[in-house]
Amino acid sequence: MADRPPARVQKAKRSLVKELAGKPGFVGAGVSVGSSGHYEIVVMVIEKTSAILADVPREWEGIPVRTQVGGVPKKF
Repeated sequence: MADRPPARVQKAKRSLVKELAGKPGFVGAGVSVGSSGHYEIVVMVIEKTSAILADVPREWEGIPVRTQVGGVPKKF
């Protein structure tokens, strides 16, 4: 993806991260182009049984949201 996501998508992602930060199972979030060709927010969780999944909306500020299992973050 060569182009930067629109400012409204970046702003929505930041506000969703603030909403979810600190909750068990939350790893982070990013922006991706979904299969429909539109931007989406991707919420990374530790595992598919993480309790945080109940708190992740399907849409945030008009932007589709999906979850992805990323595992436990590791230091490099």
